[in-house]
Amino acid sequence: MIKSPEQFIIDGKRIFKATNVKTIHPVSIQLAESLSRIDILKFIKIYNDRLCASNLLSDNGKKEPIVEIGKEDVVGVELLIDPVIKTVQFYSVTSTQKGYGRKMVESVVKATPEDWFLVVPMDWSGGFWKKMMLEYPRIVVF
Repeated sequence: MIKSPEQFIIDGKRIFKATNVKTIHPVSIQLAESLSRIDILKFIKIYNDRLCASNLLSDNGKKEPIVEIGKEDVVGVELLIDPVIKTVQFYSVTSTQKGYGRKMVESVVKATPEDWFLVVPMDWSGGFWKKMMLEYPRIVVF
């Protein structure tokens, strides 16, 4: 039997999907694969309309990567993905370790097709997104 691309990447240990996900958009697979190259991101979960990656996993039995801004020792990203309007939205990016915010953004930009939009709905970062917009002009901040 020939495996689909998602069967190769989703191993159930580091990269997994929500139980209600039936089909995975190729961009979600690309994003998961790209983020998996960041050593500190130990858990990546694909949902129907989003993706979360983090160094910590919830202890509620649902295997949810923790992406809580301000929480101690958390490095993670939550992306909202809309294939219909070809948009990846940086819903949440947090890093208590220097340099990983930039690595996550770079990883997402590289994995997102050129004809898709990269959006930050609100900037509460104190300057991080201004720097990222200079490096990656595709990113639009509102």
